[in-house]
Order: sequence, then structure tokens, then C-alpha cells
Amino acid sequence: MNKNKLTAALKKKALGAAIAVAVSTPAFADVTLFGIVDVGIGMDSSDNDVLRVDGGEGRTIELPSIWGIKGSEDLGGGLTASFALESDLDASTGGTNRGGTTLSDSGARFWARQANISLSNDMGSLTLGRIYSPALLAIAGVDPRSFYESQSGLVQYATIASTDNTNTHVDVFLANAIQVKFTPGPLNVGIAYGAGELAGDTGGNSNMHVGVTYSAEDLTVMANYIKNKGNNAVNDSFNENEKSAVGAKYTMGDIKLAGYYIKGEGNNAAGVQDTDNEGIALGATFTSGSNEFDISYYQTKNEMTGAADNETDDIILAYRNNLSDRTTLYAKLCNSDRGASGPAGACAGVSGENETFYGFGVFHKF
Repeated sequence: MNKNKLTAALKKKALGAAIAVAVSTPAFADVTLFGIVDVGIGMDSSDNDVLRVDGGEGRTIELPSIWGIKGSEDLGGGLTASFALESDLDASTGGTNRGGTTLSDSGARFWARQANISLSNDMGSLTLGRIYSPALLAIAGVDPRSFYESQSGLVQYATIASTDNTNTHVDVFLANAIQVKFTPGPLNVGIAYGAGELAGDTGGNSNMHVGVTYSAEDLTVMANYIKNKGNNAVNDSFNENEKSAVGAKYTMGDIKLAGYYIKGEGNNAAGVQDTDNEGIALGATFTSGSNEFDISYYQTKNEMTGAADNETDDIILAYRNNLSDRTTLYAKLCNSDRGASGPAGACAGVSGENETFYGFGVFHKF
């Protein structure tokens, strides 16, 4: 075979191999690396105060430091396939921020936040895997502090009732989930079931998380419901919990008013109710150019019979300067007055103490 024929044959083989790879392993049309890096500096008024530099979880930061990969593919006919993988990191130390050792702790998983695949069209979606709870996403939209990572309604929501269910991490993330979401017009309904995978009890360790949001022009209203069955094959009411909330947000030009009511109940390891908490959140955000100011009030009560000094009151002031669409400077202050029997509230202060937490920092989204 002469040189020209050999070259032509090699080119044909290379082209054939490329076509075979393209056909057998189609690439996603859109794959994105994304994340947030947030580092904050803070202190508080307690006798044991220390200077803190937070970059993963803590009272100082506004957002969690995360990274992830997501992608989508247009399947035609209005149908789209997508995936999401999302993990934590500690930007202040370079650590993974995944220090957990048990399945009930999201830290024991590499993709601790999301690991799922979806099929979607104009009417909604079907998602399988580890997800953000639809109940969380619904209430986040009406929190005066938009469920920022610390000193916000996120802390109140996460701690208002607890469970030993291993599928959920403080009702923020839900594993082994089958989620159906309907999105006709202004209505958004998310229903997620978490398979308990508990031998001997198909209902044990299972979850039902529901979030409903209706948004029209300047008004958003929501309701949610959560039930986490206990991780006990003998009786799954042991260590189960329930949460529910209703709320609204209204925008008037540069001012947003938001608030909600939340209720949380739970049983102990013997199946006896040991948690009956309720809370409210009210606040406003004012935007002027690149500047945002918010003020919010959170009240959380322990309603168990006989509980004395049972209330926690938190007032939060915050300022953000959006240097760009991706980079933001922030400063915030929280005064927490927590009763001896009061729940954690929005700032997670020490029981029986009146404390002030303050800090500042910067986050960047990519």
C-alpha cells in the first residue's frame, strides 16, 4: 500500500472510531461546574467569645461554601433530561466540611447536598435521588432572610423538631427520594417520598415532604408539610417528627415584606411526644442600587406543658453590597434572647442567655 492510500485508510478508521464513540456515549448538551465560596469573620458578646473565621458552616457566613456539577440534554418533544451533583467544602480551612460518620449525618456522603437525575417538561418534572426538600424550597421563598445559611429562618426551620430518620438531614436534604413536581403557570407543587429501606417495615424511616407555592406578580404565598417516620422496625412512630408552615411575601417597589408561621412536633425513642414548638418570622428587605438592607424578627416557643421560660426572640440586622452579580460583601448582627427552655430559634444562642452575634464577610458565586 502506498503512502497516500495508507493515510486515507487511517483517516477513515479515525473518523469511524469518532462516530462510534459519539453514537454510543452521547454527551450532555450543557454541563456546568458551579459553586459558592463564602468566608466570614465574626465574634459574639458571650464570656467565651473567640474570633471566628467561618467558611463552611457557622454563625458568621451568609451562604454555604459548595461546589457541584450539573448538566442537561434536550431530548426533543419538549422533554429534557438533567442531573445535579453537589458537595460541601470549608473555604476557611480547605477541608471537606463532610466530617460526619453516620448515615444520618450528611457529612458522611461525598455528594452531601444533591445527587439526582430528572426528566422534565413544561408541566413539571420527575426527579430521583438525593434532593433539596420541596418543603424547604417553598418556605425559603417567604423567609425575610431568604434562608441564608446562618442567622435566618433556616436555623429555626431545621431545629424546630428533630428525628432519627436517616434519609433526611434536618429536613433540608432528602435521600432515596422520588419527587414529582407540577409547575402549571404560577403554581408550583412538589411532592417527594423518601423510601425508608428499613428491613421489616416498609413505612419505617420513610418520608413525605410537600411544598406548594403560588406566585402572581408581586405576591407569593406558600404552604408545606413534612413527616419523617422513625428509624425503628418495631414501631416507626418512635423518633418521628412533623413540620408544617404557611407564609407569604409581597413586593412593593424596592421593599419586600415577608413572613411565615411554622409548627414542629416530635416523639422520643419511646414514642412519647417530647417536642411541640411553634415559630413566626416577620421582616423587610430594602434594595437601593447595589445595596440591600434587611431587618427581621423571629420568635420560637416551646409549647410543651409545664415548660417555663420557653420563648426565644431573635432580631437580625443585615447589609449586603453586591459588587457584581457574583460577588457580595456583607455585614450582620443578631441579638438572641433565648429562654432556659426556649428552642434554638434563628440564631441558635445559648439557653438562658441574651447574646449578640456579629460578623462580616464576602461570598463569590461561580
